[in-house]
Amino acid sequence: MSEYKNKSELAFEKEVIEYLTHIGGVKQWEYLEEIKTTEQLWDNFKTILEQNNRARLQEPLTVTEFNQVKKIISNIDTPYHAGQFLYGVNGVSEIEIDLDSGQHVFLTVFDQAQVGGGNTVYQIVNQIERPKIVDGKPNRRFDVTLLINGLPIIQIELKKAMHSTNEALNQMEQYISEKQYTGIFSTLQILIAMTPFDIRYMSNTTLKSFNKAFAFNWQNEEDAKPVYSWKTFADKVLSIPMAHDLATRYMVLDGTKNKESIKVMRPYQVYATKRVLDKVRKHDFSYDEGKLGYVWHTTGSGKTITSFKTAWLASRLPNVDKVIFLVDRIALTNQTADAYRAYDPVAGFEGKTGVVSDTANISDLHRKLTIKSDKNIIVTSIQKMSRYVSRQSFKPLDDNILFIVDEAHRSTGDGSEDQGMLETIRKKIPNGAWIGYTGTPKFPETREIFGDLLHAYTIKEAIADKNVLGFNVEFKETIKAPENPTEEDIDDNIKSSVYDTSHEHVELVVKDIFDNWKSRSNNGKYNALLTVHVGGNRASTPRAMEYFDKFQEENKVRPENQRLKVAVSFSMDTSNGNNQLETNNNLHRAIKEYNKLFSTTFDMTTVKQYTDDLARRLNKTADDGKYLDLVIVVDQLLTGFDAPELNTLYVDRTLKGGNLIQAYSRTNRMHNLVEKPWGNVINYRWPVQNEFAMNEAFYVYSNRASANVQTQMDITEMKDGNEEYGIISKPFSEVLSELQDAIHILSELTDGFRNAPPGENDQDKVFENLNIYNQLLSKLKQYTEDDEGNVISAYDDPESFYEKIGISQDQEVLLTTTIADKIKENRAERDNIDISQVNLEMVHIHDVTINYDYLTELIAQMADEVHDDEMEKATQTKEEIHNELAKSDNEKEKYKIRNFVERIYKKEFVFDKYPAPRSVELINRAMDLSQKESNLKLVTDFVRKWGLDNSIRPKELEKLIDKHHYGKEDLDNQNEITDIMIKAKDDYKEIATYEIKVLSWIKYRKEFRKAVYILADEIKKMD
Repeated sequence: MSEYKNKSELAFEKEVIEYLTHIGGVKQWEYLEEIKTTEQLWDNFKTILEQNNRARLQEPLTVTEFNQVKKIISNIDTPYHAGQFLYGVNGVSEIEIDLDSGQHVFLTVFDQAQVGGGNTVYQIVNQIERPKIVDGKPNRRFDVTLLINGLPIIQIELKKAMHSTNEALNQMEQYISEKQYTGIFSTLQILIAMTPFDIRYMSNTTLKSFNKAFAFNWQNEEDAKPVYSWKTFADKVLSIPMAHDLATRYMVLDGTKNKESIKVMRPYQVYATKRVLDKVRKHDFSYDEGKLGYVWHTTGSGKTITSFKTAWLASRLPNVDKVIFLVDRIALTNQTADAYRAYDPVAGFEGKTGVVSDTANISDLHRKLTIKSDKNIIVTSIQKMSRYVSRQSFKPLDDNILFIVDEAHRSTGDGSEDQGMLETIRKKIPNGAWIGYTGTPKFPETREIFGDLLHAYTIKEAIADKNVLGFNVEFKETIKAPENPTEEDIDDNIKSSVYDTSHEHVELVVKDIFDNWKSRSNNGKYNALLTVHVGGNRASTPRAMEYFDKFQEENKVRPENQRLKVAVSFSMDTSNGNNQLETNNNLHRAIKEYNKLFSTTFDMTTVKQYTDDLARRLNKTADDGKYLDLVIVVDQLLTGFDAPELNTLYVDRTLKGGNLIQAYSRTNRMHNLVEKPWGNVINYRWPVQNEFAMNEAFYVYSNRASANVQTQMDITEMKDGNEEYGIISKPFSEVLSELQDAIHILSELTDGFRNAPPGENDQDKVFENLNIYNQLLSKLKQYTEDDEGNVISAYDDPESFYEKIGISQDQEVLLTTTIADKIKENRAERDNIDISQVNLEMVHIHDVTINYDYLTELIAQMADEVHDDEMEKATQTKEEIHNELAKSDNEKEKYKIRNFVERIYKKEFVFDKYPAPRSVELINRAMDLSQKESNLKLVTDFVRKWGLDNSIRPKELEKLIDKHHYGKEDLDNQNEITDIMIKAKDDYKEIATYEIKVLSWIKYRKEFRKAVYILADEIKKMD
């Protein structure tokens, strides 16, 4: 640390560049010290393009010819389209141009086959000057850029010691908002934020999709520990060819409609893919046993991306003819094929259909396996594949086939049908090779089926990475459970129990869900699943409907704002068994109730569409904006269902082992770390025994050694380990203590919650502790009981909640409004950004809202005081107005009211009569009038300042600005601004103000464009 403490940012940058030129003592990136401008970058790219296309070019490209190249690259509008361009067709990126001679040529930009060698050129530049793209924004200077074949591919922004990577990420987000990653920089794929002691990387993205949660640390392969040393990161990631691989081989183009993006793989995904490919590359399909191994990556860690990249890269190996991706349920075939097609870099590019195909039926599967085609990745189900190889007409396949099995834990030794299917396929295709992917392997069965573990990434590591969330788990006592139960009594896969038949149990569960809904759902922001299962091989659907009816009954007696939108989902019964009629009647009734709730028209002929619609509403992606609060299921949606805005699972059944991990993991997808700090799980039966089963499951699935050794652990030891690694939440008392510490620090920094501190360092400490305060308070608000089992609720009993955490209601309001607002304002001013970009959204105990009657009274009071020339009183009243305004999270509203208040205070706005009106409506009218006056004054002053008196009238300019959208350059679409300037050309030197009339015509035009957008934004900020 001491070595870097006093080192400047430029000195650190110089050291980084020097290191990158000879990583590991070998010549790596070539430093081009002389290149500092965009034009020089284009010239450098042109030289390399010409070198790599000597066979196609007789002489260097002319200006006209190279302008075609520049236009193609500059027209790339998103990182996704940049990724498509760089990948090209079959790994060769080309640019098509017309030479001056009339010849039509294709110039190679990139060739994936030449990563790390061939004609590929690796260069490094720094301090590239970037003139502003958006008027009113400053010119920029980029830190370090890595070029491949002359194009910017990796951007590194550095911060010196004692600063955070967060600042560098904010800087890059700012560059995206200012459209700086355009032109030759439109090809950027990876963004890196670097300090001497922390490095995070992410894929380039649009401003709308920019999310710092997707900026990752690299990890060591051996222990998955994060890499914090910049030199180690450079060795592992920025060396050649790894840096090139990361931006190409390990980059995924996600073409999901309306969500197109690029995704750079995480370290564990890269390591797993490398290991699998290494195994496949060395495999002899004719002689070797086909068990290549399995990959254990915890649920929610992106197995689809990993398996796709593996399938994609393996399909290009010389010893692999086809890759078959096997899913364990027919229903998942379409979902997986769609995901794979979305990730296919060929699909959709220049009209190509891609290489991924699914199978409509067994005949279709046969055709795709037996004809030669470039569609060599086939997605199908185990069931379909098993039926295909079992046909009498089946003939052995000559091709070398790599099978990749999804959710491989379901294909292992529990005597299930799937296991028999897998063995059938394996016997019929003896020269196949097999890889399994699973989030919850079975020990030791998965190893016996697929071979050794190739790579592990456990739930413990995923939570430490903030890749998934930990869990806040409750075990609730409803009815009295039988004493001394056996393992069979508890396991509802074997026996039924008192829980299965008790109506009181259902009533108590429903009451608990309603009573604590606000706390667990973060005041309705998130939704939930309730899973129900009865024992003794009896149908669980009647019990699910009993719950549904109880929720309906409860909804009728509760106020509208406390009702829950509840639905039920289970499969239609086609077994002809004893329960078929009752199950299907129940499903029909559930669908009819659903239709009433959402005005849909599903019936028993459209059950699949009903289930899909229900899943969309639970995942908050329904087009009509109407979402579900709670869905009751038996087994549906407990695996493979991803919904970031689902945060709670209610459990009325016994779960253990991998099934428990799978079900719990529906709740722990990342969304917003403050509002969703963890997944909530509430268990309603066998509290002691189910707590043991949970701790055992988490302990086993967080420990890599579980793949080889099973050890019996003590419950206390397991629980302590699970808490230590953040898999389960800390006790209420510990989180409370941490929050009390943060509140104490904030109290000291703000003089007992009176004022924001004046010093920059103290303001930074307040900012940091406000973020800690938000995270801890959000967690604490989601507990429903303290450690002794006493009920707590920030919603229903705020007084005792305030008392517990050690802050009064008045202090909390001041801290989370006035002080937080001042801190945000100062930071925005210091960093030269809009206040809306400051990353601080306060969590409140009570919803803090403006009292508009009180605010109106204050504004009128201040107006009277100004009118009577009592400026001291007016100053105090103005401060009270600002305190009340701080309660709003609407920056536009605050800006508009503050502007109005300031005009009254400066006597620029005068009411028709005094005392000023005390009506909200009349004050709003006065505010609109003031804004019009203010706008006209701004425009009139602008016209006079820039000498436009003979060019445009203020009202006409105001009308033009009215079409403007904040932050956009949209006022010269039909040369409106250009025409105004041309008309002013002869006059401005005579009638403009002194600082303007001295400008040369070129300077005048440049500064005028900038000024008119500043004016337009200022006016639109108040609309």
